[in-house]
Amino acid sequence: MEAKRGDNVATFSVVRDILLEGDCVTVAVKGQSMLPFFRSGTTVTIRPIREDDFKKYSVVFADTGGHFVIHRIISVEESCVTLLGDGNVYGTETMTKDKVYGAIDCSKIHLLFAKLWLWMRPLRRYPLAILRRIFPQ
Repeated sequence: MEAKRGDNVATFSVVRDILLEGDCVTVAVKGQSMLPFFRSGTTVTIRPIREDDFKKYSVVFADTGGHFVIHRIISVEESCVTLLGDGNVYGTETMTKDKVYGAIDCSKIHLLFAKLWLWMRPLRRYPLAILRRIFPQ
């Protein structure tokens, strides 16, 4: 999820620095890019990234080269990852692994539903339209 551009860079630069020091950070996410799993205002704890977090379906905190996001990994290559917000149908971000600073631990049931949700990608614009009306920013 992303905050307003000005707030995003200032606030999440501090979050990045805390993660790089090895500490966890709890933040309230802003926006709808991770619907239906994280609504705007949901509190998540981000912990420092580990090598085993670089796998499909993991939720990570990353710098996309202009702003920070909390999005899901949809593909992993040797030196880079591609992310997509659960509330997005299009608009992936690809970056090198060194731009991924943290991860959000998700339950097994969350990951199971995330796999189904990613599989539904071509059709999910319809439930997302309803969810955006139910859960406005």
